[in-house]
Amino acid sequence: MGAFFTRLLGCCAALLLALTATSGKVEAEPAKGEPLLIGVHYDAAKQASYYSLGQKSVFDVFVDQLNANGGIHGRPVKLLYEDDELNPVVATTKVEKLAGENVLMIISISGSATGLAAQKKGEELKIPVGSPGNFLEPLTTVPPKHEYFRFAMRDSVGAKALIKYFRAHFKDPKIAVVRDATETGLLLSDSYIKLLKDAGFTIVATEQITPGSTDVTAQAMHVKESKADLVMLAGASVPDMANYVKTHFLVGNKTPLFGNYLLSTPPFNKLAGEGANGLIYTDMLDPARPEGQKIEATLVAALGDKAKDAPFMIGAWEFMRWVANALGRAGDAPTRDSLRDALENTKDWPTALGPAGTKVTFSPDRHDLFFGGEEVVLREIANGQYGPAIKQ
Repeated sequence: MGAFFTRLLGCCAALLLALTATSGKVEAEPAKGEPLLIGVHYDAAKQASYYSLGQKSVFDVFVDQLNANGGIHGRPVKLLYEDDELNPVVATTKVEKLAGENVLMIISISGSATGLAAQKKGEELKIPVGSPGNFLEPLTTVPPKHEYFRFAMRDSVGAKALIKYFRAHFKDPKIAVVRDATETGLLLSDSYIKLLKDAGFTIVATEQITPGSTDVTAQAMHVKESKADLVMLAGASVPDMANYVKTHFLVGNKTPLFGNYLLSTPPFNKLAGEGANGLIYTDMLDPARPEGQKIEATLVAALGDKAKDAPFMIGAWEFMRWVANALGRAGDAPTRDSLRDALENTKDWPTALGPAGTKVTFSPDRHDLFFGGEEVVLREIANGQYGPAIKQ
């Protein structure tokens, strides 16, 4: 760790402030001069806004602190935001607009389907694109992926951890899948269904929820009648997944529930009510790690209680901390190419995400933080709260 801190000191004093292991502030002159531009596309009002707006607020806090403490080589970072309306076509036009405004990189914090559109356009325009939260498999597994990077676990990695858990706790389980009809939800659930079938499990029901539905009793009853041994929530809409969980409980179905890490997004646990107790889901954060606790304390001080127990917000902080580190390594006058190369050349960079000891290492063949199921954290909701990590 000592060598790591020494390297960062050479980039800029502000980066020390962002490190999870720092114990105090580093005083520096506020950044000034020509700003380094970073583009961000997000969802302002639709299903992805539950996590999109939270990540946006984290970015603002991070950049404010970074600039107040010297920026990058004395230059401030400026974020240019565009609402993609959770629409891949709109996202494509927003990426083009941001690229025309000479941003060095574009960050996706909307739905994964809009992120996929941004990734494709980024490859075409040769501009780095990345995300702290998008999880669809093709983002980094379908060539080309030269320009794209992400911290979120792709769906196959989360599935590996759940499949291991299913095999350890169930004997040849029959599985019901519940999804929503958002574009991301459909793509995610199709991927999960294939992965579960390839693992040898039987899918006995697939129920779909129209976004914004107020009554999902029919879907909950169909799942109950399927006599599934477990239910996999493979959706992308926080309120719709919460509505199903609440109804699952109300119709008296005691079949255990499992989900992907989208369910770590508050207020899912509150919206789902008593039915969420016992639900096990994949997560990127072990809440017992002190590094994450320090970041959470910083965010709660700046943003209030909405930053409590919100792993996706800590993921956004870590992503921006990594981008700032790469900017510091990309030269005194970074370009898109030099930043892309710095991002890809990240080696053994400590992060608060994942199990203790997790480090970010990228290469031409690896643009994902998470690669194996053992790197995934499983957590359980208890008494309406997100609980500690559990053994796989």
